[in-house]
Amino acid sequence: MKLEQYLQGKYSKTSYKAHGYMIGKYLNYIGGKAETAEYKDILDFIAHLRKHENFSAESLKRYLSEVKVYYNYLLETGQRNGHPCRELYLKDKIDRQIKVDRLYTEETLESYLEKTRRDPDGPLKRRNEVIVSLLVYQALTVGEICHLNTEDINLEKAEIYIRSEHRKKARTLPLRAGQILLFYHYLNEDYPNLTKYLTINPSSGLGPIRLITGRLQQQVTPNALNRIINEKRKPEERLRPVKIRQSVIAHLLRKENDTRIVQAFAGHNRASTTAGYRQNELETLKSAVNTFHPIR
Repeated sequence: MKLEQYLQGKYSKTSYKAHGYMIGKYLNYIGGKAETAEYKDILDFIAHLRKHENFSAESLKRYLSEVKVYYNYLLETGQRNGHPCRELYLKDKIDRQIKVDRLYTEETLESYLEKTRRDPDGPLKRRNEVIVSLLVYQALTVGEICHLNTEDINLEKAEIYIRSEHRKKARTLPLRAGQILLFYHYLNEDYPNLTKYLTINPSSGLGPIRLITGRLQQQVTPNALNRIINEKRKPEERLRPVKIRQSVIAHLLRKENDTRIVQAFAGHNRASTTAGYRQNELETLKSAVNTFHPIR
């Protein structure tokens, strides 16, 4: 079995190439002695990434994980007897603190949505506006948007239901007034044409009908959605979906005194996660000094 076949069997179609890329980076570094490498060789690779690639602690741990996958492959296919780094764990502390002072302003988010409204992308125009409105107004993750079904939208009650997903609670959120008409036109005018050639026909009852579909009538993945929302945008105009979500949550905390309200909105399991988005006055002052001080 070749490495690519092994990864295809272990990971999804959309992710196995990313795993292969990281393993490939290790193989390029280690050269011809990959199959016979020892513990010290793996440490040298991590040191190389740390010094020359300036990777974060999270990235270093991810690359080490992929190196372990590679040697699992060699073991399982009988190309090697021992695993050189199975018990190797990095102690680098991952910084999970939200950089509140670097988030998008409310004006930036509104401008982003307005540019999407003006985008002349034919039958996909309303679809793209639906996606960006869910990012800006409901602070959904790309995964949550991709897993929305048409039945999750209740226009009569002006509500949207978000299912539980990866450490996030299920919740029902209100739709903004402008979203109601947008969703109505999308579902009744654009959506039937976008889904008429899907393998799962909306009338077949064979599976959930996703709210978001692609240009070629395929269901959209989170990675594809990341690309969709920044198509035709200049590099300096591109926004990251995760940072949009973080920005919306941080802005809500500035306006709401009760963290629990924002916690329910975001679907966080723990109040401490929500509290991490709160910026106190001292942090605001420090950010302003760092930004506008004449000697920078």
